[in-house]
Amino acid sequence: MNTKMKKNAMVHSALLVALSLAGAQTVHAASSKAPEIPAGWEPCAGVAKAGMNDCASKLHSCGGLSKVDNEADSYVYMPKGLCEKIAHGTVLSKEDVKKMMEMQKKM
Repeated sequence: MNTKMKKNAMVHSALLVALSLAGAQTVHAASSKAPEIPAGWEPCAGVAKAGMNDCASKLHSCGGLSKVDNEADSYVYMPKGLCEKIAHGTVLSKEDVKKMMEMQKKM
């Protein structure tokens, strides 16, 4: 590889890193706000895939940060009545969700 190609590769690499960091900050800022509960839906804990949770829990500060599948404190919003039909699904009370949102503000 000649010197010009090496410089171009380094510039492209640096640009990709900068864009990745900017994108990560944007995603974090967007995901750190707790989502609103859609009408006719309820928070269902214990069924979220790793990285697919909707909000904070005792283990992390915002949505999308669960590390393992079916984390007991991580939840997703589902249409009412569906959560009870899923193995390990637990409908969270409004008080539980409120506590988690308050916890998120402290983190």
